[in-house]
Amino acid sequence: MKVCPVWFHFVRLLCLAFFKIFHSLRTRGASSLPPGPLILAPNHASYLDPPATGCALPRVTYYLARHTLFASPIGAWLLPSIGSIPVNQNSPGPSSLKNIFEVLKKNGTLVLFPEGQRTFDGNLRKAEPGIGLIAARANVPVVPVHIIGSHQAMPRNGRWHPFRPLQVVYGQPMRFQGDPKNRDDFQKFADQIMAAIASLQANSQS
Repeated sequence: MKVCPVWFHFVRLLCLAFFKIFHSLRTRGASSLPPGPLILAPNHASYLDPPATGCALPRVTYYLARHTLFASPIGAWLLPSIGSIPVNQNSPGPSSLKNIFEVLKKNGTLVLFPEGQRTFDGNLRKAEPGIGLIAARANVPVVPVHIIGSHQAMPRNGRWHPFRPLQVVYGQPMRFQGDPKNRDDFQKFADQIMAAIASLQANSQS
């Protein structure tokens, strides 16, 4: 995938300004993130989560986006230019995986939501095994990320609520330690990531 860094960071800084003004965005742990290749693994409660995850990071970050968003001429141009990778959630194809592994092979930073979809009630969902498969096959570290407040700011099937505070907490890198061909080990690692995300929330509230 080809992303123009100048354009990407222009859009990123606009997003950062938006979150600072309307959601008093705070981050913790961002300065200790390792360089790429890297997977950032946040919880998912809102459409605000993808830009909130990466807007404060001085690096190009790539995201998965529903393939239907690329159908319009604007979406087909804009989304790839800011690092979005089209994926069919119902039947992910080989092209999506190829783009994912290409990003990681080139030392990129990829945002993957372990839960696979937004939660309805703000509580953490069970992880899907896909993030375990990708981490195993790419052999890259995964950083758990907890986004606090996005459900209150813009819940699933709800409207945007400005001036609800957001905090993004980045954890410590984790590595897949199981059998790279075993689906049960993919799921086990995905569950470990979700446990780490939950602990980030608990620590932020202590």
